[in-house]
Amino acid sequence: MCALPDGELSYLDWGGPPKAPRVVMSNANGFNAQTYRQLLTPLAGRLRIQAVDARGHGFSTATADPQAPLSWNVFRHDLIRFLESGDRPSLLVGHSLGATTSLLLAELRPDLVSGVLAVEPVLQPFLKSWVMRAKRWMNIPHQANGLVEGAMKRRAVFADREAIFKSYNGRGAFASWPEAVLRDYITGGTRDRADGQVELSCAPTWEAHIFRSSGTYIWDRLARIRVPITIIHGNVNSTCSLPVTRRMARLHPSAKIFPVDGASHFLPMESPDIVRENILRMSGL
Repeated sequence: MCALPDGELSYLDWGGPPKAPRVVMSNANGFNAQTYRQLLTPLAGRLRIQAVDARGHGFSTATADPQAPLSWNVFRHDLIRFLESGDRPSLLVGHSLGATTSLLLAELRPDLVSGVLAVEPVLQPFLKSWVMRAKRWMNIPHQANGLVEGAMKRRAVFADREAIFKSYNGRGAFASWPEAVLRDYITGGTRDRADGQVELSCAPTWEAHIFRSSGTYIWDRLARIRVPITIIHGNVNSTCSLPVTRRMARLHPSAKIFPVDGASHFLPMESPDIVRENILRMSGL
């Protein structure tokens, strides 16, 4: 566990060679560190790998109040605390929320970062981001293309973990997930209840609150990043649209931006080999 002022962040640690490059994985909204076990385990013999449960996810105990004001900067500050416990700059690998968090951190604390591999970052086109910023100023709710409503409708309590697997396997957002990845997601993202049932450790109200707070304008901060950047994105229901990648390419001509044909927002589950290849490349291996 990593101590925070209001609780702890849990994380997985694969160990690895003592002097190997350090890689820190950050999860998507609603997911957890264990979700990426199949992705990261094959790299454990060559890299120092850790994966962090964002607050309100997995086994982290830091405060996650869906009624309190929220900025994604809180996830950035949590990750800074975690990285400060290390002895070297880290390659930040993030998925969705975790990718955006990693980019924000690289702008604020480049001393902690050797590079950022952002997989399906949540980035709004320039003009839309200003509209969303104005809506936040006027306290107009942001529904995130139906994601807020979808999260609020999510069932949180099940008879057991096998019931969750049967409910999710091959359906909806999990349709493209290998069964082993889905089981890891369930293992790392549930907790036992006193009544013998199990519940999702990321409460649907917290997941919805994160989606609702995603309209923060960040392009000025993205422009100030001075560490190597790689962006990998799909072309099916991606959160990283063509206007976003074009603007990132103008801001950072040296950035590597890879579209993966046929991949969706769940690219790490669908194309793990591509993500692993880029982790190794950015680690200098």
